[in-house]
Amino acid sequence: MLSLEKLIERSGKLGSLPAIVYKVFEVMDEPNSTATKIGKVINEDPALTARLLKLVNSPFYGFTAKVDTVYRAVALIGHKELRSVVVAASAMNVFEGIPSELVSMEDFWKRSLGIAVTARVLAAFKRETEIERFFIAGLLHDIGSLLMYLKLPEEMAQVLQREKTDRVEIAKVEKDIIGYDHTEVGGGLLKKWNLPPQICVSVQYQLTPQKAPEKEQSGAWLIRLASELVTRYLLQDPEDEVEGIDVSIWQENKLDPALLPKILEKSQQQFESSKDILLS
Repeated sequence: MLSLEKLIERSGKLGSLPAIVYKVFEVMDEPNSTATKIGKVINEDPALTARLLKLVNSPFYGFTAKVDTVYRAVALIGHKELRSVVVAASAMNVFEGIPSELVSMEDFWKRSLGIAVTARVLAAFKRETEIERFFIAGLLHDIGSLLMYLKLPEEMAQVLQREKTDRVEIAKVEKDIIGYDHTEVGGGLLKKWNLPPQICVSVQYQLTPQKAPEKEQSGAWLIRLASELVTRYLLQDPEDEVEGIDVSIWQENKLDPALLPKILEKSQQQFESSKDILLS
């Protein structure tokens, strides 16, 4: 059985996002960075360019005039928000060869995008200054599972079988059978990808936010709430009976549960306006 450290170490090409992502980040982080410099790098990748322009011209952003150049797109959405678009447009192409009997990649990314947009909406309601990092953490919240499906298919088949028959939380079954769970793998993999600590911690401690380092606890609580909202409401059949979310999770996020209809409405709008672009 691979240890957690060995699994992440042997993640192969999954050990990094596509090179274009790091090139864009590098230019963005330069002191004299401009929309022209960033746009020039993005234009080197036609697929990324197309997705960026489609997304910026969609209701997801709601700009009234058509945005027809990458340079204009970068100037309009800003450097920080651009990070989430670049990661979203690139991360979905990293994982290939995962057995379809273990996971439907379409369902996986649909749920992940749902959590990403819901986390973004929650962060806006909380008036967070950098809402793009919550979008990225939401999109990549379950990324550890994909690495486990790819590298530990037999063990994960056992995990899924026991989860189904015993109806136990998957993370608990993973720990029983493998010795660690997908959130630990995800946090470790994102560290290897050199993503900011707040994102790595939010992913690693999403199931146990109270155990996260105090400085980053709020991010983990927000991803926890976003995940609950998507599981219970966003991707559910409207006719299904839904059990309410524990009020303590709302309290930890300093949000009023009465905001639920507004949060769901905005999350649904953002999900619908981005899914065909990012999931295609």
